[in-house]
Amino acid sequence: MNHMKRNNWIKIWGLSCLLVAGTTSCEDFLTRDHPTGTTDEKFWKTMNECSNALGQCKSWPKAGYGGGDLSFMCMEGMTDNMYFQSNFEQRIVMMGNGSMVAPTSNNAPSSWESIFWTWQYYYQKIRRCSRFLEHVDAAYFSDEDERIRMKIEARVWRAWYHLNLLRWYGRNDGIPIVKVSVTPNENMLTRNTVDECLDFINQEFDEVLQIKNDEAFPFLWDEGRRDRISKSVVLAMKMDINFQFKRYDVAMAAAKQLIDSGVFELYYDTENNATDPSANYRNLFTYVGEQNKERIFFTKDGANDTWFRFMTASLSGQGCAAPLKTLIDTYETIDGKTIQSLPADERQKFEKDPLYKERDPRFKATIMSPGDNSSIANYTYSPFDPGSGDYFGQVGASPSGYLMKKYIDENDRSTGYGSLDFVIYRYAEVLLDYVECLVETGDWQNPDVEKYINMIRQRAGLPNMDKSVYNSQEKVRELYRRERRIELCFEGKRYDDIRRWGIGQETMTGPIQGAWNPSENAFILIETRNCIFPKYDSWPLPQQEETANPNIDQPTGW
Repeated sequence: MNHMKRNNWIKIWGLSCLLVAGTTSCEDFLTRDHPTGTTDEKFWKTMNECSNALGQCKSWPKAGYGGGDLSFMCMEGMTDNMYFQSNFEQRIVMMGNGSMVAPTSNNAPSSWESIFWTWQYYYQKIRRCSRFLEHVDAAYFSDEDERIRMKIEARVWRAWYHLNLLRWYGRNDGIPIVKVSVTPNENMLTRNTVDECLDFINQEFDEVLQIKNDEAFPFLWDEGRRDRISKSVVLAMKMDINFQFKRYDVAMAAAKQLIDSGVFELYYDTENNATDPSANYRNLFTYVGEQNKERIFFTKDGANDTWFRFMTASLSGQGCAAPLKTLIDTYETIDGKTIQSLPADERQKFEKDPLYKERDPRFKATIMSPGDNSSIANYTYSPFDPGSGDYFGQVGASPSGYLMKKYIDENDRSTGYGSLDFVIYRYAEVLLDYVECLVETGDWQNPDVEKYINMIRQRAGLPNMDKSVYNSQEKVRELYRRERRIELCFEGKRYDDIRRWGIGQETMTGPIQGAWNPSENAFILIETRNCIFPKYDSWPLPQQEETANPNIDQPTGW
């Protein structure tokens, strides 16, 4: 797509007004977009008013259903890690199997499908951030550090929305950059290229990182104020967006700053089940280890409904998440061998029964497979027992025969809800990003590659990297990618990994399978996928965007 020739124009009313309820007109919204609905002249007077307005600028990702906020864990259904089923976010299924069409008035997403309202919703948030920045200096602040802090947060949140819109709607085509809150008379902006978008996001991050004020903008806030933007959060965001678009030098520098800070470390459970290496990983995502030095950016209470969303109906859940066989087969044996490297008969035993022999301890911390009786008190998972409430094929049962265990805490069993935080960035991801940067820039023999891979494997209870096996760039890449998939599964990272590595065609086409069904003497066949790339690199725009503006096209392939 040639953006220079096209000179695409995007009408901001199409970006933001479509989702606004309770306003008398688009013009009213454009001129009165703040929490109280009063006029600008009467608002923006006090620090408290500005704080309220800043709250309207934020949108926190969630693990389960998030309302207007995206469900990062559910989005794994658009990858080869998971099949997703529910009465909400049905378009995740369609994006996962290749049946998606651009939403139209006759094919409108339901109110529960926030994933395809994100285009409008995020531009609305971007505009609110810009309005905040344009008015905050007029207000009286008793503490000027608070004004500085709020301005930084508004800029970072604005960059965060651009970052995600670029990943989801403009991976190959770019998105419009919005730096100011436009008026109805200034409501058209050009669509920017990918490089222009990256340059803008990096500039925003770099400018705030240059601010020297530890009171307003420390490297890391104390535990009681960790929902505020810190320098470490900005560095993690900067690392991420450059990493996704293979600006490895920039991503590597940001990751190195986080590593060299000495502030973060991999979580170890030193008090509970200390002899079981799986506890190191499992309790990172439970109440036991919730406040730890590994997490960098997280959504408070963002995993509050994981029990209800991801457990089966027999456990008062919806059974939304169904891990896939291809993920299960990725876990190594306890002695560090891939099941693909085993003799055929041995491999077949592992595939039919993942509990056949000891495996990577992260497996039993992440996945519940048939026969598992170690995860939930007085409960054995029995998807192929006709007398079980988990019986395969029933409403609320897993369609794959596997259950997700990550972020599942038995303390939430009685109600299905709790207050677990959802981690967006953590230190293990920083180490893995840094490793990929080294490997993909040809520095695969750098000692840090082995060092950081081993740190993650040691925490999991696996042997160190076998250098006699992983002795080339290709082999180290293979190991690294496997580690990344296992370590970060169900955290919303696999979608981007597939697209960054260009493996969509091989991972998102063909049949997807679940567990071995002994009554059928076959692996469960869930569906056949047909995601065409580069089309499925991006999400389609709501069709009303094209209708409102003939000069804007869908992303490449749509």
